[in-house]
Amino acid sequence: MKDMRKKGSVASWCRAGILGGCLLLEGLGFFGSQAWADPAAMSPSGAGSPMMFPFTSDADMARDFQALAPPILPWGPNTSGPFFTGTAEVEPIGSWYLEPFAYDFITPGISASSLYMPMRLAVGLGHNVEFDTFLPLIQNWQGVDPSQGIDHSASHFGVGNTHFEIKWELTSDADVYEPLARPAIALTFDFWVPSGQYQNLNPQDYGTDQLGNGTYNEGVFVLVRKHVKPFMFYLQVGDIIENPSTVGAGYTFNNGTGQLPLTTTNFHMVDGNLTYYAGAFEHVVNTEWGAGYLLEFYGETQSGTNLFFGAANAPSWSFFWLAPEVELTWPHTEKFAATWGAGVALPVYQSNYPHTYTPMGTVTLYFNGPFGYRGM
Repeated sequence: MKDMRKKGSVASWCRAGILGGCLLLEGLGFFGSQAWADPAAMSPSGAGSPMMFPFTSDADMARDFQALAPPILPWGPNTSGPFFTGTAEVEPIGSWYLEPFAYDFITPGISASSLYMPMRLAVGLGHNVEFDTFLPLIQNWQGVDPSQGIDHSASHFGVGNTHFEIKWELTSDADVYEPLARPAIALTFDFWVPSGQYQNLNPQDYGTDQLGNGTYNEGVFVLVRKHVKPFMFYLQVGDIIENPSTVGAGYTFNNGTGQLPLTTTNFHMVDGNLTYYAGAFEHVVNTEWGAGYLLEFYGETQSGTNLFFGAANAPSWSFFWLAPEVELTWPHTEKFAATWGAGVALPVYQSNYPHTYTPMGTVTLYFNGPFGYRGM
């Protein structure tokens, strides 16, 4: 009976948590619909404004920034989209979204896992430009693995490398029904700052306290998105330059398996060029609810040469994954929407890289301005 009471208590807390989550989303939906409404008393053109200075309403922004209004597509539901492939559309001016991800990189071969949780904030700047920031939280875990000389488990939690991105949309989708019509195309310019710990590692943590690779990185990507109702196609290809860095004892290289001896000090590391490629097929089964499924591919290859810094002394590696995914949008109003996505990435090919299985999930909270959401 004692165990049954405990289970009942846990179930009650779970039900309360689910109810609380639903109420929170409803509150956000209400907030989104009210906070972005057009209060006449707060409009610069409205009489009797109670404020010492006016606030800009949606109506004012729509009028003042009409020249920056994006093209409106006849079909373009707000969906969660793929996990590894970006979209070529940008957020319109006045719109923004918050998108927490969770990727649980599980590597059974070395009894390790890494829960990677980047928090993305994307803001539309107008002129077909969007600014994104990613602040990742990481929970690393290393289990008992005699083959690796590890005789007990260890874990560590902290902040990883910070990522900034500027997206510039070059073209919009010319026809959402015609497969051969011009797609949406964008360029992104990406920068990584080594805010994650990578030096002064504790040998007793068996590498779990390493939360970054210690390099400043720059990347350029091409993104393509094409609507062909009820399908969408995505493609992203890019190259990342990883600047040299000085690392030390116990440092683990980008492939997750190569590690410097504990006697190493001041190792001048040069990573090779990193090629990133991903693409996805999306079938939107229900447009109103943004419900559908995706099949995504994703891979990376690190070469033995750095474009700017010559021969690399870090190991080269590559991998290729496939990921089935599902998605749903709820709630969804004109001013606020939440999209939900879940999937699992499965290893297909790897060279000098461990077999990794990656369950993943995300929720995106869209706060839409007068011009709606991206790709609308």
